[in-house]
Amino acid sequence: MKRLTTIFAVILAGLTVNAEVPTESFTRVMNPVYAKKYSESPIQVDAVFYKLGLPKFYRIPPFMKEGYCIFQCTRIDGKESELNTLNGEAYGEVFLIEESRKAEIEALTKGTRLTFTGKTKLYANPLAFGQEEVYFIVESIAPINK
Repeated sequence: MKRLTTIFAVILAGLTVNAEVPTESFTRVMNPVYAKKYSESPIQVDAVFYKLGLPKFYRIPPFMKEGYCIFQCTRIDGKESELNTLNGEAYGEVFLIEESRKAEIEALTKGTRLTFTGKTKLYANPLAFGQEEVYFIVESIAPINK
């Protein structure tokens, strides 16, 4: 019953998705070259839920340490994820949602297709010589009805 209630909450949360918010491709939004464009105003992106948590051996940036539930998503075109060359583990892109909304994410199963509305956050990783990493901060979630 709790799971059904949580799924219903996810669907209701999705009803708040704004039709006036532009939609962009997952690949473009998560690309550091373009991501800054999406850091100021909301954007919608279709993605596939992959799993809760960060990829293995991933260092948590300072802004993510408190207040966020961290999860991974992949492109909707069928490519499950990229291959992390450090440890051979498949992983998705990092998405964040407020910790208070963690139940919405915990109710999801791998492969669930969703539309996320939110903004990007770029972080220059000092351990990667300042290479920018892209994170997607989720504001709302809706099931894909396509």
